Amino acid sequence: MEPTQKKNFLFLMIVFVVAALVIMYVFSLRSQLQEVRANQGNSEDQIKSLSSIQNTDALKINRKFLESFFTYQTTAERYKKIEPFMTVQGYKATHPLGTEIPDSEESVKSSLVGLKPFKYQSSKTEAEFFNEFKLTTEFNNVATTEMVIVKTSLIYVKEQGWKVDDVEFIGQMTGCK
Repeated sequence: MEPTQKKNFLFLMIVFVVAALVIMYVFSLRSQLQEVRANQGNSEDQIKSLSSIQNTDALKINRKFLESFFTYQTTAERYKKIEPFMTVQGYKATHPLGTEIPDSEESVKSSLVGLKPFKYQSSKTEAEFFNEFKLTTEFNNVATTEMVIVKTSLIYVKEQGWKVDDVEFIGQMTGCK
């Protein structure tokens, strides 16, 4: 072989080896990309399922709190029932005018029906609900029913779950049937 032919042959062999390496590298990148896309899809599914679990938990705590707070036989019973669902700040927000818990055994009965919660979630650890429901209150055997709107703010407390952190009475409409 002549020196130019040797150089051409050597050059072609180097080009062939480099091309083979580039092709192998491209196939390797493609398989890695497919793997990353599959993992991304799985991660997105897991995030969606976790979000729905947290949202469902916040909704459950909101409902349990409202049912406990507005369905009671005595005022003292009311405050015992809601305590597990509250932060300290939220618990204080439920006291009349921020005073101490009433310890009365008066005959006041209350119940709610037709709860419709409307949710706004500003982050994964904070959720707010506007709750609309009919509230029937009986005092000295006289019952009144009214449509009530209550805003509840919940926060996610590490190792405790969702807790009611604030309660605000937005309004009421009397004379509901």
